[in-house]
Amino acid sequence: MATERKDRGPGAPADGNPLDSVLRSIEDFVQQITSQAIGAAGDGDQRILIASTGESLVAQTAKLTAFTRESADRLSPVQRIELNRFLSVQDAEAQAKRVIGATQQILAKGILGKLLHWISQHLKELKKVLLEILHFIFKLLHIPWPDWLDTIVRIIDELLDLVLSLLSEVFGIDFRVTARELSEQEVNFLRETAAFEAVRAARAGVRLTPQEES
Repeated sequence: MATERKDRGPGAPADGNPLDSVLRSIEDFVQQITSQAIGAAGDGDQRILIASTGESLVAQTAKLTAFTRESADRLSPVQRIELNRFLSVQDAEAQAKRVIGATQQILAKGILGKLLHWISQHLKELKKVLLEILHFIFKLLHIPWPDWLDTIVRIIDELLDLVLSLLSEVFGIDFRVTARELSEQEVNFLRETAAFEAVRAARAGVRLTPQEES
């Protein structure tokens, strides 16, 4: 469970565990972005709304990463080596740190520009890594992919977009405009994901064909 994991603090090493390092970077991303949004919100009602939404975002992310850890614990040593090989070629940890650092610098200047859309897009890239990790684990364990996992991931994205939309109002940007733009960004992400999954299914079908014929 998530409560059993020792808190090493943002950016701390994960004791040589590649999976935990990636999951920690995703947890740190939502924690730090939420904290920075709260810090930029002043003392009005927006701060309360951002803090409440951010708390839900952090909690939901922690539940999903805990589920990922628990699923990975079912892998055999050989399967774990395969997972670690995949994890060695992704850049989620460094990506999360870069976004956190850049966000802090830009918010300190008090000018948003395209920052909110940029943050949202980077969460989507981190989601791709997390989803691929889960797909990889489920494939190794021969477990069918549950549709509810897609729903949970969507909830995380929508919670972050709500935090960012609320933050936009603090800087004088219309909430509805930001929410609509971020929603369009999510629709594009879902289309891209659907296309990727279609390619994944097609490749799996090609690999299965020789076996079926035999």
